[in-house]
Amino acid sequence: HSIILSLLLFLPLTFSYGQSTFRAEMINVKRGSETVYQLQVKGEKYRYDFEEGGMKGTVIIDQEKGQTAILMPDKKFVHYTDIHSSTSLMNDPYQSFIYSRSRYDEKKIGKEKIGGYDCNKSELYASDQLVFSAWYSEELGFLVKLVNEMANNTYMELRDIKKQKISNEVFSVPQDYIEVDSKMRPVIPEPPAPDSWKEIKASIPLKGEYKRGDVISFEIPESRNYKFILNNNTDKPSKIIRTGMRDGKELPDNEQGPLSYRTRRLYAGESFSNVYSWKAGDQKLIQVHEGVINIEIIPENR
Repeated sequence: HSIILSLLLFLPLTFSYGQSTFRAEMINVKRGSETVYQLQVKGEKYRYDFEEGGMKGTVIIDQEKGQTAILMPDKKFVHYTDIHSSTSLMNDPYQSFIYSRSRYDEKKIGKEKIGGYDCNKSELYASDQLVFSAWYSEELGFLVKLVNEMANNTYMELRDIKKQKISNEVFSVPQDYIEVDSKMRPVIPEPPAPDSWKEIKASIPLKGEYKRGDVISFEIPESRNYKFILNNNTDKPSKIIRTGMRDGKELPDNEQGPLSYRTRRLYAGESFSNVYSWKAGDQKLIQVHEGVINIEIIPENR
């Protein structure tokens, strides 16, 4: 899986998708080492198939839906990522290039013909350092060539471009594939939030086993660091959401972190621990959304 994700660093990057439909070979060269990918593009969707180190891989991008699917055909696994997530920024070509354009200064160079297609050439700079050169074809609605100017002999280029019809099924994930998470574990669907909650008042130090529907509330006795420990000792997933309150109002994300940061889902046998700096007088709520979980909160040793 890590091999497949690492291969996406220099795959084709689109500026904006069009309605062109074509197949091509994509030559991907990293420091002189060449790999050939089979590329298929249809409007807002594109797919590339490759083999690296004896491992076959397929990546399907749906730009309109905002989703990347990474397929492992040998195992019939599929891993989905959101193109707006941090994972996507590392692994999805389109979002990676958009991110690069937001970080660097872009300079329009002019028109050049690459592979028989008129292309708009642009360059990305970090201060005065040239980072990327890119050639984009409006006719194809796709990037035809990309050069990493910071690495020796590292580039991507499309060759043998053939405009032809492509079935929509090419961009669908087969039904017999198993969805896995980033750790290659089969994804277990989450239940909806509980219809009602049972409030449990507690205090620090806190230690106990809690189940779905419990909401543990406690006040922070003094401003200091606290160690937060979760253990799932069951054979099913468990999930909690942590919320900070002050004067009866929920703390803003810039103080307690976004919801994704405060949510933790543990699979069977997993554990989690972290240290948080909390202020005296604030109230904390921990909602158990799924399963059974052991929670321990103690002041960190100074």
